[in-house]
Amino acid sequence: MYKKLIIWCTIAALGASPLCGTGLGADKPADKSIEVRKLSLVPAPEPKPAMAYRLLPRQLDKKTGNAALFYYSAAALCPDGEPEKVSDKIREWRDVPVGELPRKEVDKALAQFSNCFHYIELASRCTDCQWETPIEDGYSLQMPHLSTFRRMAFALDLQIRLKVADGQIDQAIELLQQGLQMGRDIAEGPTLIENLVGVAISALMLKGAEGLAQTPDSPNLYWALTALPEPMIDMYRSLEYERECLFIEFPRLRNLENDVLTPAQASDVVSEFMNKMAGLSGGPDGMAFPGILPIGWVMLHYADAKQFLAHRGFSQERIEAMPAAQAVLIYQKQEYLEMMDNVFKWFALPYHQSRPHLEEGERQLGRLYRDKLKANIFSIMAPALYRVAFLQARLDRNIAMLRTVEAIRMFAADHSGRLPRTLDEITSVPVPSDPVTGEEFVYRRTDAKNARLEAPKSPAESRRRPVWELTVRQ
Repeated sequence: MYKKLIIWCTIAALGASPLCGTGLGADKPADKSIEVRKLSLVPAPEPKPAMAYRLLPRQLDKKTGNAALFYYSAAALCPDGEPEKVSDKIREWRDVPVGELPRKEVDKALAQFSNCFHYIELASRCTDCQWETPIEDGYSLQMPHLSTFRRMAFALDLQIRLKVADGQIDQAIELLQQGLQMGRDIAEGPTLIENLVGVAISALMLKGAEGLAQTPDSPNLYWALTALPEPMIDMYRSLEYERECLFIEFPRLRNLENDVLTPAQASDVVSEFMNKMAGLSGGPDGMAFPGILPIGWVMLHYADAKQFLAHRGFSQERIEAMPAAQAVLIYQKQEYLEMMDNVFKWFALPYHQSRPHLEEGERQLGRLYRDKLKANIFSIMAPALYRVAFLQARLDRNIAMLRTVEAIRMFAADHSGRLPRTLDEITSVPVPSDPVTGEEFVYRRTDAKNARLEAPKSPAESRRRPVWELTVRQ
């Protein structure tokens, strides 16, 4: 179906590309399980006052208003046409070192985003962000503006890089604030797709913090990073919407247990569901049960449905009285919701605690779909919850690694440019653990000026686990 396909494509895009991009000094190791980046750090002490810098706009700078209106205006002003194909060029420049960029051409391209940037700034200072998403559209909901928001984010990221390279630190931090707020605002939408785009934009913006750590005279951002929300993007509400969206698309299913249907009415509900799902998934061949008529599907599941309902407290008299199609729908709906809840409930816990349970819940959901003839009709609508949880935690891990780098910069500033022998040697501020595994980051010092910081291995991550090679310079 259209919406589920977009979710899967967005998840695949996030999983295929590192959250912080390749960055300056990135290597291409033969070992595809890791992604090595080289950071040349500048020591920086704790700022005075400690919260002198923020990575989200200050509350006192905000004004009453709906940010969504300004983001829509920014999107309307986003250049993306012939003959320049500005956005394509900006994507090509993402991983080019600033010193190698065609600066006049870059400046000309970014100048076309000036009005767009102005509305992003106005949006970031609003107290609220209400997208008014027409959730009543259900699985047919389309949000073409999201791709435009990502183009805007690529341009903003490039602008931040240029500000950092030019030594305009305060301006770079201000743009970084706006970009991170934009990511969180987009994730205020009710759908999982909006959450995932918010994750992607927030991750892209954090490249700026990585660049600042390597820039002379840049402030230490340890406390600014620490003050960011955790999780940075909270997906709980959107996942709840994904669970309940079934009843938006098919309201007749919500109270099916209490409704008294005739056999014809129950058959109509099955036919409506199967026809709509076939249409959204690209035709009958896209369904779990191609070529099976509704009556055949009911007969395949009726014996299982009666046994299931009896175990759930339905009286034998009630089971025999209801149409076979209604019994099968109730059975498959309740089985699907129970399986979904066995995954969904773990999102209330930190990822490193919930990961094995999410993985097992995902396997159980997969079993509902595996047998094509006896598949649960609702299982095709389940999003990849296990992967979504990892992407949320991976963004938080990125922030935690940046916090660790800033703690190292703080230590180096207090110890004549020397790197700590171990992370335990850092005592002025707490060094965070990895939100993905719950373990400490792996740190190995080669000498007083060189070290290696890496995320612990996780079963959820088979490719591009971040490894940062750190060099401290004066």
